[in-house]
Amino acid sequence: MLGAYHRGRVRGPFPGSRSSFRRERHGMQKLPFLALVLSVALVGPAAHAAKPEDVFKGKIFITKKRLPSQFASAGAFISAVKKAKTDKVWPVEEKGNDHALWDLEYIAFFASPLNDTEVSVKFWETTAGSRRYVAGSEQYTRDKKTRVFAARIQVGKPEFETNKRYLMTLESRGRVIARTEFWLLGKGPNYSGKVEFSDEEASKR
Repeated sequence: MLGAYHRGRVRGPFPGSRSSFRRERHGMQKLPFLALVLSVALVGPAAHAAKPEDVFKGKIFITKKRLPSQFASAGAFISAVKKAKTDKVWPVEEKGNDHALWDLEYIAFFASPLNDTEVSVKFWETTAGSRRYVAGSEQYTRDKKTRVFAARIQVGKPEFETNKRYLMTLESRGRVIARTEFWLLGKGPNYSGKVEFSDEEASKR
């Protein structure tokens, strides 16, 4: 296999996420967690194939599950991203109207090497067309030359809402270097079906 993951560091907090980190499903708050910076080393004829970094430059992909840590070729890497990408994320946990958690497994591709150890991830709510800033955090990598950055972030209510559309960006030194839009889905508000009237309204009935 020709690919390998290099580990970087990502720091929170993100609103609504849990205060502890468990790699299999939980997010972070006030605690660092590990991001994964992916590079694929190609040799021989495969070195002339289109690189994923060039094919997907400037894009972030939310994926249905974590991608493999290694790929046999650039083509296999590209195919895996296309197959795994999604723009709809369902909650990993949802209770009533006030509690929901979403895991965002993502991979980002840059047009040029990062040349820094820090990037910023930011979220805006864009359902109605305008942008409303929601949250952001700094993320870190030891590989300044990377053009691929992968990580998992957990977000939750109340700052993030059910059935809303969001813009996600990665920024370096104030410049957007990758972006995507996606939906956070869920059951939405649950109503009892009982209608209550004020005293004034009741007197008119």
